[in-house]
Amino acid sequence: MENKRPKLPRGLRWHAESQYIWFTWRDARGTQHQKSTETNDPAKALLFKLQFLEEQKQHEEQKQHLEEHKQHQEQRYVEEADLKKEPLKKVAALYFEWKAAGSSLTTIAREKRIFKNVEKFFGAGTHVRTIQLHQIREYQKERRTQISPTMKQPVTARSVNYEMQLLRAVLSYADCWTDQLAARYSPLRQIKRRVGKVATKAQLRTIISTAIKNEHWQVAMYCAAVAAGTGCRGGEIRNLKLEDIDLENGTIRIAREIAKNRKERHPRLMALAQWGLRHLLLRAQFLGATEPHHHLLPLSLRKSRHNGRSDQKWDLTKPMTGWVRSWRKLVAACGMAGFRFHDLRHTFRTQGAEVGVPLEVMMAQLGHMDRETSLEYVHIQHRALDRAKELIEAEQSEIMTMVEAYPAQIVVKPSAQDSLKPKFILDSVENADPLR
Repeated sequence: MENKRPKLPRGLRWHAESQYIWFTWRDARGTQHQKSTETNDPAKALLFKLQFLEEQKQHEEQKQHLEEHKQHQEQRYVEEADLKKEPLKKVAALYFEWKAAGSSLTTIAREKRIFKNVEKFFGAGTHVRTIQLHQIREYQKERRTQISPTMKQPVTARSVNYEMQLLRAVLSYADCWTDQLAARYSPLRQIKRRVGKVATKAQLRTIISTAIKNEHWQVAMYCAAVAAGTGCRGGEIRNLKLEDIDLENGTIRIAREIAKNRKERHPRLMALAQWGLRHLLLRAQFLGATEPHHHLLPLSLRKSRHNGRSDQKWDLTKPMTGWVRSWRKLVAACGMAGFRFHDLRHTFRTQGAEVGVPLEVMMAQLGHMDRETSLEYVHIQHRALDRAKELIEAEQSEIMTMVEAYPAQIVVKPSAQDSLKPKFILDSVENADPLR
């Protein structure tokens, strides 16, 4: 009877003492097990095996997740008084885990990356209670002399203050930021720079005409078109998903998770932004992004260390890391070295002010948190104010014509203290107030 049994796919076998098809599998420890498929149909047996192995894989992943969660819980419930004796690295990990309850994962990841400089200087194994003020001052002095690997220039006082702000938060979490430290610590003086540069219409045309000839710059160019046509930040554009884009109604959705002020908004799309989005959507579709939750700008895995499958080139569920390098090369080729991508947001705000768009409307479009933030764009208000002056003076021209018909005379009369006080009088008492 065994000779008449059909040939099975690889991995399946007939059991000498059973009428069913069996297979062999190994658990997480490497122990080998035999499993019956409870069927003698090869197709059903193969399907049973695949489903069984998938269930085992999910079970092991869930078990591993529970074990990791248990370890985190054990670390989390350390007595607060004992945190003073813990190393800086451990206290920082507990602090960032706690902060994740109220901050986005992107923010936490960025601050962890920034805090590595602090850990390197003070020592990851240093007990937090031993960190003194003179060490903090030494860090400020030494850090200012270092060259930023990304900006290729000395680290700014603003960056050092941000790093010290994180250290202060970690020490406060461990109850090590004493009143004495708080009273004597001084952040570095920051030189406030004016709001970023503004591109002219000719410069925007140059950026597009230059980038369109180089395929390596075109993603940055299309993103620039979206920024210049909406005023959105680079991070907001980078995190857009297909479900957030509504070209038919001319809007996009900036989710609260990626908005700086943590408030969802729906910016309107200018024609330039629609042009850029159409090309980015075509690119996303070509890369396989078809589902609503897929990102407009998928993550490239060709150089990623986390690429487990050699045939997978794009992760559609994650956004790209950025386009900083291609943008810098592009603006350098346009003769605009130093022009940041974020300056396109200032350009949009400038154009809105020049054509007289109300401040509140621009705040809604840009996602500004308060009027003061928008009013910081002082340098872009000058031309708008000049334009407003021309418009208002045009409305008041008839009044000015009438006023100028009454020339003033100056009569000087000595006062009681022999001081001279000029007094303006009009030729006619009846016409003393022409606007009455």
